[in-house]
Amino acid sequence: MKLFFTIVVAMSIAVTSGCTIMDGNAIVTGNTRSAIPANEVRLYRTAPSKFEEIAIVFSSAGHDFKKASSLMNEAIQRLKEEAAKVGANGVILTKINERDAPVVTTTFGSATATGTDGSVYATGNATSVNRGDAYTRLNGVAIYVSE
Repeated sequence: MKLFFTIVVAMSIAVTSGCTIMDGNAIVTGNTRSAIPANEVRLYRTAPSKFEEIAIVFSSAGHDFKKASSLMNEAIQRLKEEAAKVGANGVILTKINERDAPVVTTTFGSATATGTDGSVYATGNATSVNRGDAYTRLNGVAIYVSE
C-alpha cells in the first residue's frame, strides 16, 4: 500500500508539473547577421532612433498549471532566442496575447431511452470550470540597433 501511495503521488506531481509547450519562429525580412547570445537581445516598446529591421519574430508559451507571469517570462525568452538566431540585438514588441482566465461552461440536456420493458426519460444540467489552455503569444520585429 505504501508503494502504491508513493507511485500515485509521484505520478500526480509529474502530471501537474509537466513541461511548458514553447514555440517560436522568425521570418527574415532584411539582412541577417551572425547569431548572438539571447541575453544580449533587448526589448523595446517603441522604435529606437537608429535601427535596421532583420525579421518578424513570434513566440508562444503554454501550460495548464503555470502562472501567467511564468508564461510571459518564457515567451519573452523564446522571442529573444528567435531574434538572436538571426543576429538581432533588439526586438520591438508589437503584440501581446494572453489567456489565463478560467472558462465556465454550463450545459443542459435531456435523453430518452425506450426498451421492451417501458421507456425512461431523464433531464439534467451540469456546470464545469476549466482553467485549461493558458498561454502567452508574442509578436515583434527583430532589429539591429546601431549606437
